[in-house]
Amino acid sequence: MKKFIYPLFILLVLSSGLVKAQSKTKASSPFAYIPDNSEDRYNQRITQKTIPVGQNEFVILSRRSESEYAVEKINTDLKKAWSATLPVSTSETIDAFFINGEAAIVITHRNNGQGSQQLYGHRISLHNGAKQEPVLLVEAPSKARRASITASADGSKILAYRYQTDGNQQLRSISGTMYDGNLASIKNISYNLTDLPAILSADVQLSNTGDQYINLISDNMRRLTVKQYPLNGTEVKVMSVLVGGVFEGRKVYIMDSKFSLMPDGQLYGAVLTSDEDSGQYYSLKAVKFNFEAEDMVFAEEFKFTPTYLASINQLDKYSATKPDRLEDIYLSDLVLTPEQKLVVMAEKKYTEGGENSPYYAREIHLFAYDEFMDNAWSSVLMKHQKAPADEAFSGISYKAKLFGNNLHLLTLEELNGKYDLYLRRINTSTGTADAPKAIGLNVANDKSIAYVKDFTAWLTDRNIITVVRPTKKANSLQLSRILLK
Repeated sequence: MKKFIYPLFILLVLSSGLVKAQSKTKASSPFAYIPDNSEDRYNQRITQKTIPVGQNEFVILSRRSESEYAVEKINTDLKKAWSATLPVSTSETIDAFFINGEAAIVITHRNNGQGSQQLYGHRISLHNGAKQEPVLLVEAPSKARRASITASADGSKILAYRYQTDGNQQLRSISGTMYDGNLASIKNISYNLTDLPAILSADVQLSNTGDQYINLISDNMRRLTVKQYPLNGTEVKVMSVLVGGVFEGRKVYIMDSKFSLMPDGQLYGAVLTSDEDSGQYYSLKAVKFNFEAEDMVFAEEFKFTPTYLASINQLDKYSATKPDRLEDIYLSDLVLTPEQKLVVMAEKKYTEGGENSPYYAREIHLFAYDEFMDNAWSSVLMKHQKAPADEAFSGISYKAKLFGNNLHLLTLEELNGKYDLYLRRINTSTGTADAPKAIGLNVANDKSIAYVKDFTAWLTDRNIITVVRPTKKANSLQLSRILLK
C-alpha cells in the first residue's frame, strides 16, 4: 500500500520553535581564505574542500595565493600532519578534489595557450604528503566543450574525457582514458552517441569496479537514456524512456536532471519537467535503473499543482508578496538511506540579476520513495538566506550528511534575531524533523564573510569541522572542530 504524507504536515513540523543545541568548540585556529572567483557560482565544480580520513583526521584543500593551493592533513586537535603546496598558473583552475585509501587527488584544468585544454592529475600521499609528478590525463581543443573528470566513490577509478560535437553543438561522441588510484592508465574509452538525436547534455558516473554509466538527455530535452559500459567486456546495456512530450494537452520538457550511483550499486535519477509554453514547473519524475535485472523502476509522478504552491506560500513568513508560480528550483541531492529509501532534494536558489545583486537560497523540497519507488513522504523545509554578490553561495545554501536514517542539514541563517549555524535532523523513515537548533557559535553578522560551507564536514554525527567567524573571534575566520552534545 502506498503511503503519502501531505506536504503541509511536515512543513509545520519543520517550522516549529527554535532550540539551542548543546555544543562546544573543541579546537580552533585562524584560517586564511582566498575565494576562487573562477568558479561557476551556481554550479561549483568543487563543493567539498574538507574530506574526513577516518574519525580523527581530515584533509583540506585551500587557496593560499593567486598562484598556489595547499593540501593539508590535520587531526582533530587541528595539528597538521603534513602540508603540500600545489602551484597553479594564471590559466589553471581546480576541477576536482577527492581521496582514496592511499592518496589525495587534485585535478587541474589548464589552457596551454596553444589551442589546447588539458586536465592534469596531482597525487599526494595521505601517509606523508609526498607529491607525485603531475600526470596529463586528457587533452582537447580549447574551442571544444570543457574536458571533464569523474571518479568512483572510493577514488580507485578515475575517468578523464572530452566531448565531440557537431556544428550545432550537439554531442556525437565521448572519448578519454580511465586511470587507477595511482594515476596509471587502465584503458582508453570511446562512446559513440550517434544513435540518439539532439543530445544536449551528458552526465558520466563511474562505479568502484570501473563500470561506466552515461546519462543522456536527448530528443530536444524529452528523452532520458542511460548506457552502461563494463570495464571488462564489450556488451553495452541501454535503458531509455520518454519523459517529455504532450501530457494533458501540455508540451512538457526536461528542464533539470540529477543522477547518482548509490552504494548498493544501483543508479538513480530524477528530473524536473516544465511546461514548454509557459515555463511553469510541471512535475518531478524519479527512476531506479537496475542493470543487473535490466529493469527500470519508475516512481509515481509528483505534479506541482496549485495546491502544492499554496501550501508553500502559507508557510512563507518572509515574502510580502507571495509567488504565483514555482520558480528557481533546482535538483540538489539524491540520498539513499539504509532502508533503501530514495530522498530527492531540490532547492530554490536565485539572484535578482545585475552585477551587484544579492544571492538568495530559500526552501528545500524533499521527496522520499520506498524500496519499491512508491511515494513515502514529501516535505518542504522553509529557510531564508541572503548573501552579497561577492560571496554568492559560498556561505548560504546547505550542507547535508546522512547518519543511519537521520538526514542532518546545516545552514547559516538568522532566525528569531539570532545569526548562527543551524542544525536540522530529518527522520527519513517518517519524514518528521526536529526544530532547527542553533549550534551556539553566534556567527559574526557584519559586512565580511563569516562562514564558508565548502569546508564543512562531519567526522562523526557529533563532530563537525567547519570554517566560521564567531563573534568571540571576529578578527578572522577560524578552522574549528565543533562537538555536539
